[in-house]
Amino acid sequence: MSIFKGLGWIFRSLWRLINFTRLMLVNLLFLFVVLALAFVLGQKEAPQAPIEGALTLDLDGTLVEQLTQTSPTEKLLQQMGSSEDLPHEFLLSDLLWAIHSAKEDDRIQALVLRPQGLQGNLSKLQELAVAIDDFKQSGKPVIAMADYYTQGQYLLAAHADHVLLNQSGAVLLEGLGVYQTYFKSALEKLNITPHVFKVGTYKSFVEPYTRDEMSPESKEANQRWLDQLWQAYVQDVAEQREVEPDAVSPSKEQFLERLRKAGGNAASYALDNGLVDELATREEMSQAVIKEVGETEDHSWKGIGLEAYLAAIPEQYPQSGKDEVGLIVASGAIMDGIQPAGTIGGDSLASLLADARLDDQIKAVVLRVDSPGGSAFAAEQIRAELLSLKQAGKPVVVSMGSYAASGGYWISADADKIFASPTTLTGSIGVFGLFATVDQALSQFGIHSDGVGTTDFVGLGVTRALPDHVGQAIQLNVENTYQRFLGLVGKGRGLSPEEAEKAAEGRVWTGLDAKALGLVDEFGNQSDAIAAAAELANLKEWQVTPIVPEESTKDKFLRELLGSSAQALAPSLKGVIPAPLGQSLSTLNRALDPLVRFNDPQGTYAWCPVCR
Repeated sequence: MSIFKGLGWIFRSLWRLINFTRLMLVNLLFLFVVLALAFVLGQKEAPQAPIEGALTLDLDGTLVEQLTQTSPTEKLLQQMGSSEDLPHEFLLSDLLWAIHSAKEDDRIQALVLRPQGLQGNLSKLQELAVAIDDFKQSGKPVIAMADYYTQGQYLLAAHADHVLLNQSGAVLLEGLGVYQTYFKSALEKLNITPHVFKVGTYKSFVEPYTRDEMSPESKEANQRWLDQLWQAYVQDVAEQREVEPDAVSPSKEQFLERLRKAGGNAASYALDNGLVDELATREEMSQAVIKEVGETEDHSWKGIGLEAYLAAIPEQYPQSGKDEVGLIVASGAIMDGIQPAGTIGGDSLASLLADARLDDQIKAVVLRVDSPGGSAFAAEQIRAELLSLKQAGKPVVVSMGSYAASGGYWISADADKIFASPTTLTGSIGVFGLFATVDQALSQFGIHSDGVGTTDFVGLGVTRALPDHVGQAIQLNVENTYQRFLGLVGKGRGLSPEEAEKAAEGRVWTGLDAKALGLVDEFGNQSDAIAAAAELANLKEWQVTPIVPEESTKDKFLRELLGSSAQALAPSLKGVIPAPLGQSLSTLNRALDPLVRFNDPQGTYAWCPVCR
């Protein structure tokens, strides 16, 4: 049983209240929006800007494998609230396709990277960096500019030909770490009793509730993969900037000495140590690009943005009538049932795999997994459908994203071939259950629970002490799930029980270690996985067909209604709902979401706590 079940009922009423408030506000304003849209649709469309100059990538948002599905009413609520409630997501595949197309496009003369605000995991950023390097083979310049660079943003900038930094800015290279908050002493003072059930020496999810510090086993495991990822980062940046590794990752003594030499000026420090090529004002940055591609009438550089460019170029996966390699994206936490995009639903993903199995045109499938795991029950439903797909004679190849760990590995293990990057986080083969009771806390205030039942298994809940026989039953269930996990890993990967156990115990591995342990077959990206799937299916010519859930007529209508035309209304809608209210609703949504939706029927989870 999970602590989320123990706490979830407390939050469900508040969740319903939030949704009711949101829907009420939207419905009150719906008529106004429809009338305003009618006015917008009646206007002539503005002429599209020509494709020329620089492909400008303004990357203020999160780099993802799959866009999070947002309901039309949520989008409208966001438009009516504060712009701070509009987190933007960039599909990795969209960026890769745009950069690839721009390389061969004679109308594009340069690539401008503006990564300020970008968030993304290391392996995704590395894939994007490889695409930038490929673009540079065209001889066209790549220019990076920002007021400041955080660690991930700078990884991309380091691959540019020319790196510009605001003269008052900085390059912030901190390193990598895992720090958690621990609640053991607080729970004891509150008389809340956590009941822990786990298998795996390194399964650290439950540690915050049972300890006041990280265990030596967790420190050992985390330090290993952190060191490997940081070494890969430092080596990459140092090679691109042609500097020594200690310029990227100095000791504290080196850092302070160099910062003093720069007079305490962070921008000068970055320039002196070769991290950037030039310090410049925003206008000087603009002029540097104008020098390469020319100037517009409004004194900006000639160019086109990502969305406009994607709309103007051919689709990435055109239909050709050839045999098909199906592409399914599995991104997010694994939950039971049907879930929206950005979360892996056990029923949702199994349904897509079934569609691929029943489609005679699809000869092989690539499953792109980017997940830290979740519900063990849901993961098993997905795995069962994947096995049915293989039994139908269709090869399945897994392409791992930033992480495919715990439950994410559960759904990957039976693939015919697994691709990952050296910096993918995977493994975390372990299982846990966690259940909190508050009987002792309530008794302090004279509140007690009592009653009668027909068996020793009724009346269980957070307000009663957990009986020993129930605790034993939960532990037996967790151990059984772990043994099934070990068994499917051993069978799927062709490992002996000893080899599977060595790779398990809940330990997180980088792709580098996972390959050595037999958990991964090859290093490669999604394109490599697609080529391997076609080869396994003996296809000489093929097309890639993304397999996605069908959109309901209602949702499609609302999306189109509130799509491009509604964007024109954004300025007038802004502020209709006071910003503090909009921000509060959005914050509560995000905070309560996992507590309400973590929903394994048996409360058993295969989850990687550090995969984020």
